[in-house]
Amino acid sequence: MSKAAIEKKIKPLTIAIGLVIFFVAYLLFIAILIYGFNVSNKLTRKTARIIPYPAASWGTTYITEDKLKSQLDSARMFYENQDFSDLGMRVDFATEDGKKRLKIKEKNVLNKLIENQLIENEAKKRGIVINPEDISQAVSRKMQEYGSEEYLRNNLTRLYGWTIADFEENIVKPDMYKEKLFADIQENDKTRTEAKKKINLALEELNAKKDFSAVAEKYSEGESAKSKGELGWFGKSEMLPEIAVTIFNLKKGERSKVIESSLGFHIILVEDKKTEDGADKAQLKQVFVRANNFADWLDMHVKSFDINIFSKDMYWNKTDGQVDFENTDLKNFENNLETNSPGDISVLF
Repeated sequence: MSKAAIEKKIKPLTIAIGLVIFFVAYLLFIAILIYGFNVSNKLTRKTARIIPYPAASWGTTYITEDKLKSQLDSARMFYENQDFSDLGMRVDFATEDGKKRLKIKEKNVLNKLIENQLIENEAKKRGIVINPEDISQAVSRKMQEYGSEEYLRNNLTRLYGWTIADFEENIVKPDMYKEKLFADIQENDKTRTEAKKKINLALEELNAKKDFSAVAEKYSEGESAKSKGELGWFGKSEMLPEIAVTIFNLKKGERSKVIESSLGFHIILVEDKKTEDGADKAQLKQVFVRANNFADWLDMHVKSFDINIFSKDMYWNKTDGQVDFENTDLKNFENNLETNSPGDISVLF
């Protein structure tokens, strides 16, 4: 082969290698800007929309930097596009304190994205599948709640910069996975099965005319066991809603069937009733058996994962099961957020 022919072959190869080196160098440069300096500008954002730089990862699952920043943009837009002056409150993310508050919002958004993805992954492991038709039907129900598709669409655009598809992906689908996983856990969780058995044994003894205090002492858990079921006087607003609905339909001396609440299982005896300062109150006894609720399950589930957090300002706190700040100054600011930001509504919700 002649020298000229060899040079013709080498030249395209050299160009190809050069392009690959340039591309890799560019990706590394953007990664340094994102992870090393926390830069979020047009260049980094545009690149992150194409290249899935991870904000968090575990196993084969990851949350992209683009998704995190997009949702943070929507949260910021929600606050900044509303007038809270009538409430005597304000929003300002431009100050140094405002930038810290925005960083706290970013941490909270990342925690929520991780939680949503863990729920979806677990749901799919259990054979729970949500198809596009299910999501569309749920969105249609939401539209009926809000009045019309146009009303929902306009408000999504104005408040969050979202389309209906964004609403489906960011709100409707995560809520549906959470709801279906919760139902599956309620049905199949061993601790709930054991708790149901225990409360039903208590109910059998009460139906057999056993003394309520003795049954509460035998079967109840926590303070209810120590007090032999005595709870004292309560108004509706002081009870769990699912309990209040039943209790205030019972007469003095009547006993409920098994009531399931977010805390566990209850059997309630109405010892007395009265009206005080215009409010209905009831004196109660209960047999209470605790069962893991969804929040308990989720807390344990999240803590079982080792999650990589790529931001230099944050890390995964496995003990608490959440993203936390490395920076002591940010931690202290967050711990004293309401004191540091009087009148700023963005610290309240």
